[in-house]
Formats: sequence, structure tokens, C-alpha cells
Amino acid sequence: MLHSHLTHVERHHHWRRIVRGQVQVIVGARSAVFAPTPHLGLIVLDEEHESTFKQDSAPRYHARDVAWQRALAERIPLVLGSATPSLESWHRALAGQYQRVSLTRRVLGLPLPAAATVDLRDPAQSRASRGGISRPLQQAITASLRDGGQVILLLNRRGFSTHVQCPACGLTIECPDCQISLTFHRQQNVMLCHCCDHQESPPTVCPDCRSSAIRYGGLGTQKLEAEVRARFPDHVVARMDTDTMRTRGSHEQVLEPFRRGEIDILLGTQMIAKGLDFPNVTLVGVINADTALHLPDFRAAERTFQLVAQVAGRTGRGKQGGRVLVQTLSPEHPAIAAAVRHDYPGFVELELAERQQMGYPPYGAMARLVVRGVQEAAARQAATELADRLRQEVVEAEPVRILGPGEAPIAKLRGQYRFQLQLQAAAITFLQQLVRRTMEKFKVPRDVICVVDIDPWDMM
Repeated sequence: MLHSHLTHVERHHHWRRIVRGQVQVIVGARSAVFAPTPHLGLIVLDEEHESTFKQDSAPRYHARDVAWQRALAERIPLVLGSATPSLESWHRALAGQYQRVSLTRRVLGLPLPAAATVDLRDPAQSRASRGGISRPLQQAITASLRDGGQVILLLNRRGFSTHVQCPACGLTIECPDCQISLTFHRQQNVMLCHCCDHQESPPTVCPDCRSSAIRYGGLGTQKLEAEVRARFPDHVVARMDTDTMRTRGSHEQVLEPFRRGEIDILLGTQMIAKGLDFPNVTLVGVINADTALHLPDFRAAERTFQLVAQVAGRTGRGKQGGRVLVQTLSPEHPAIAAAVRHDYPGFVELELAERQQMGYPPYGAMARLVVRGVQEAAARQAATELADRLRQEVVEAEPVRILGPGEAPIAKLRGQYRFQLQLQAAAITFLQQLVRRTMEKFKVPRDVICVVDIDPWDMM
């Protein structure tokens, strides 16, 4: 097994055994695709749609593309498995580059769970006691527990409150090094930045107007856990998120008791949405399906569909059947509506049409250039000069669309101001050649860093 928790000595030991041919099967995270196998016969990428297969730090690569190239070089099969394939893989299958093999039935012929949305805009479905759990979802949880079933609740936001705000002057307390609000973690009694791990004590008065009416807003998994325990005091509740799963073996310490039926309600972030097989789970509740739906990222709808569809698949795996309730402010959005219908083909048909119209992958290639620096003016100036140089280097035979420079969606991160350029072309070779020519001639200022990401998966 190859993963990031191995020590350097352990990793070296495993690689020596692999290269000597003493290992028949290698299981691991994305870096395992580079394992020095002397007689490779098969590569399998499970959950191939996962964004974690793309490494966003140098050297930047996508494990799926590396696996494809290794499979071509070795002339061996590559199997990409997913219930919600990436649009890139689906498009390649439609184009005949991949062979599509569809599994049309669940194991044992079990039906897909019944799914429905709870429209949080509807006053009749308003949240009971102003909490995160709506009345329909609370009634469904009660019924499921009464019948001896288990419940999974998904909320892809950790912490207790997602922002701390002064209602008197409107100030939202942000990280001094990043342009994002601090998240309040009640158990540690700290406000934490989820980008750079900066932390500080929660204020007793507003730093600006000195008002004492501090408001803790938003909903994270810690607050959801407190609410669930209060509403269902006679049942055992467990939480799985980055905060609770830091130590080795922590996943097994929760999942094994849940498998044995010793935990009634399991709540957490996306780590509970995929790959879990518990036949006694009869209800899945999505607390807020909109958390990532409206981000400035062309893959936002795809990721929302995949997350909702994947977590819906955690129920209905036993003879009791299952049910899914999705709380949302956007029930009519194609991604959520299709996920509730278990309609992957319907979703990708609409999404691919939009991608084609805009020239987004898989119908075109994209590159993202991020210029960052401690001094805002220097970073902005370097980004402007880089954009001018790129436009000068574009040749007629290589039609490239250049957008920017503009502030990145997260304009300041870890103390550095960030500006981005977005490049689009019909073929990735156009972008590679353009960027290579430009960077050979463009001198990056000493106090500025330029990051080039071909085929980016993180647009923030």
C-alpha cells in the first residue's frame, strides 16, 4: 500500500520490493501510478472522477492521464471505475477513445433509493427551530431510527460556524493572510482559516465598532452534530471530518462501530459520501446541496451532481430499502434535479452542451496562470505584463483565447495577492507551445511567483 502517511523509510522499502518484482498488487493514492513495476499488467482507477487525482503542486499532473499513458506504453488495460464518471472520460467514451462498460443493475438487483428534495425557500418546509435540519428531514430521521435503520447526514462544511460577524457594523472577521472568513470551531474555541491554518481567539467585542453583539453564523459539521445530539438524545451520533480524523486509525474507530450498528447517526463531510457499504443505512440526508454549486468554477455543477449522487448511493443497500432527502435552495437546478432522479445521462447531456457552447473541457483545452506576490501592485503589474507578452506571442495558426488578468476568486491567499489569466484553445498543444514561448522570454520579477497549470482542476 502506497499513501502519504508512509515514512520515507517505509516508502523506500516498498519501492525496492516493487522494483524487484516481489509485489503482485499495489494499492495506493495518486502517486502510486508512478510505482516502478517491472511487469505491469493492469491499472485500475477507482472513483476516477475524483478531483484528488489532480495534483495542484509541482509537479502538476493528473493520475488518470499518467495512467492512460502508462497503459498505452505497456499495451495493457486501464479500467476507470465510477458511478458518476468525469465529463472528460464520458466524452472520450462517446468518441470511441474509451470502451464504455455499463453496470445497469445494483448488486443483488436492489432498486435505487427513492429520492426527493426539500425546498428550503418554502415557508411550509422551513427549518424547525431555525436549525440545519428541516421538518421533513427530522420526520424521516425519526421514522428511520424507529424502524431500526441507520442514518447518514452530509454537510460539506466543517467547523461550528462558517463566519463570525458583527450585526452592528456588518464586519465579517477574515483571515489576515487570506481573503476568506474565519470559521469558528467551538470545541477548540478558536477561529480558524481553512486555507492557511491561521487561528485566533473569538472576539468578545467587534474590532471595528466595539459592539458586543457578535453573531456566529453559518452551519458547519460541529454545529450540526450539536443539533443532532439535542434532537435525538437517545441515539448514538458520530462525526467524520478533517478535524476528527487526524490520527492514524481514526476512520476505523468510527466506521467499524457504525458497521456493527453501535452508531445510529453518522454525519460528516464528503469523506462519508463515497465508497461506504452499510446495508442497514435506510436514510441519507443532504443538509445543504448548494455549498459548492455557485462557486466561480465551470465544474461546480458537475461536482455537485457527483457529490449528491454518490452520497445517495450509500443507502438502499439492504433489504429494507432506502430513502434520500436533499435540502436545497435550488431544487430546480439541473445538477440537483438530475441527481435526485439518479439521471446521470440526462445531466451530462445538458452539461456537455453548455461546455461545448463555451469551449470548456472536454471540448477545448484550458490553462490557468496565477501570478502572486506579497506586494499587490507588483503582482498586478507582473500579471499585466505577462498578459501583454502572451497576446504578442499568439500566432494566427494557434487560435487562443486569453482572459484577464483579473483578481483570482480568492484574491489573497497565505499572505500573497493573486491575479490570474485563463487561456483556452481547441487543442492543448496550442496552449503548451504558447506558454513555453512566452515564459522563455518573460522575466518573472524577483518578488513575484508565476504558476502555470495546464488543464486546471482548481479554479479558485
